[in-house]
Amino acid sequence: MMNGRTRAILLAGGVAVLLSGCVSTYMDQKADLRAGGPQVREAAARQQYTSAKAQNTDLNDQLVSTQRDIDRNERRIAAAQTQLSAVRQDLDRARRGKKLSESEYRRMRAEADELNRDITELDFKMKAGGASTPADAAEKERQIQALEKKKAELEKAIQLTLGQ
Repeated sequence: MMNGRTRAILLAGGVAVLLSGCVSTYMDQKADLRAGGPQVREAAARQQYTSAKAQNTDLNDQLVSTQRDIDRNERRIAAAQTQLSAVRQDLDRARRGKKLSESEYRRMRAEADELNRDITELDFKMKAGGASTPADAAEKERQIQALEKKKAELEKAIQLTLGQ
C-alpha cells in the first residue's frame, strides 16, 4: 500500500509531467507563430483552392464539349436511321415496280439491314458509354462517318437502279 507521502510525490510528478507537456506545446506554438506557420499554411490552402477551382472549370468545359459531341452524334444517328427507313421504302417500291430483280432486292435489303444493325449498335454503345475520352469520341466519329458513307453508297446504288 501507498502511504500519503508516496502519493503526494507521485501526484507532484504527474503534475510536473503534464505541465512540461503544456509548456512544450505552448513553446512549439509560439515558435510556429514567429516563423509564420499560419500564414504559410493559409497560402498553401489558397493555392490548393485556386488549383482545384481551375481544374473544376477545365472539367466543366470538357463536360460541356463532350455533351455537345454526344448530342450531335445522336442527331446524326437518328437522321441516318430515318434516311435508312426511306431507303428501305425505296427498295420495296422498286421491287413492286419490277425495277429490281429479286436477287438485287435481297442483296440491297441485306446491306440496308446490316447498316441498320451497325447504326443501332453504335447508338447503343454511345448511350451506354457515358462520358468518353477524346480518343473514344474520335473513334465514334470515324465509325459514324463510315456508316454515313455506306448509307450514301447504298442510296446511290438504289437511285442508279431506279434510274433517278
